[in-house]
Parts: sequence; C-alpha cells; structure tokens
Amino acid sequence: MKGVFMDRKILRRSIVLIVLLLLIIYLFNKSGYSLTENNAIRNSYPSKDGEVIYVKDYGNKKTIIWKTNNGNYAKLVEPKWDIFYHVSHVAELYPMTPVVGQEGDIKRTWSASLNSNKMFETIFAVASDNPEIKRVIVSNDNIDNVILDNIEEIKENSTVFIELKLEDGFAAAYSELKTKDAGGFIFRGIDEKGKIIILGR
Repeated sequence: MKGVFMDRKILRRSIVLIVLLLLIIYLFNKSGYSLTENNAIRNSYPSKDGEVIYVKDYGNKKTIIWKTNNGNYAKLVEPKWDIFYHVSHVAELYPMTPVVGQEGDIKRTWSASLNSNKMFETIFAVASDNPEIKRVIVSNDNIDNVILDNIEEIKENSTVFIELKLEDGFAAAYSELKTKDAGGFIFRGIDEKGKIIILGR
C-alpha cells in the first residue's frame, strides 16, 4: 500500500509540474516568446506568411529580413534564458527619397531601443534591385551644408559608420550605439568602385 501511495504522489506531482510548464509556455508565447527561433519570427509582427531571405549573426542575436507579399521587414531575434526566442525589433523597409540619385534604388529602415546598459540596440536593413549598387554605407555625418563623397572623409566626420555588403540585393546589421548617436542616419548606395549612386535619409 505504501508503494501505491508513493506512486500516486509522484504521479500527482508530475501532473502539476507538466501543467505548470504548459502554462508558462502558453503565457510566454502570448507575450511574444517562443520555444523555437522560427516560431518567434513567424509569430511576431507582421503575423503573415513569409520567408527569411537574409540572416546575419551577431553573437547570440540575429538580424533577419522577412519577406511577405505586402513588403519586407527587418527583425532582431534573440534568445531568452536559453529556453525561449524573442523578436525585440521589427521595422518595415520603405523606399528612400534621395537627395542624390534615383528614387526607388534603395529601400531602407532602422529601429532602436534603449537597453539596460543605457545603450541603444539598433538594427539597420537595406534592399536594392539596382545591380550597380554593391554596398550601402550608413553614417551620421551632416549633409545639410556639404555632401561628402569621399569614404575616408565620411568616416572622419561620422561617429557611426556601418558598411552593409548586399547579398542578393539585401543586407542588415545590428549595433549598440550611444544615445547621441542613435539617429540622423544617412544611407549611401555605392558601386564596386566606391562611387555614390544614391544618397538620402
């Protein structure tokens, strides 16, 4: 009888633990957390059918570009507690209105949010179907008075300088930025010789 009582006690505890685990998974899933990376991407905004067309790893984080019938979205995917995955940033790529160049040559986006280290976690994403554009430079130099076209001068006059190499017309990046640097970004589409084809915000 003692053995039967112990078996029932173990069974009861096991059922309670399973129910608690399922409840935790359900609540986290409702909060945007998933057990798999693929589910986190698919269940985050926009919750539409789509496919991952670009991936870039940054340690345990990933920037991805999610293609849907209604547009492309950049997402930052990161693990939580080695159990769940979460999409913390989502931003849609929009056509850039250029200061220099032809409208429609680049779609771009960026998104930033303050983390516990008082740094802005920032994602960038670009797309281009112009075969001449091989790279996109993201910087924060001032173009109000003089528009620089020399890469070294752009670097010298920027506190943010990120080079995105297009792969099949897409690229994305992740960076932690100081508060003063998280904004005012300039996007330059560059050919293989370093000539600027398009420039804008």
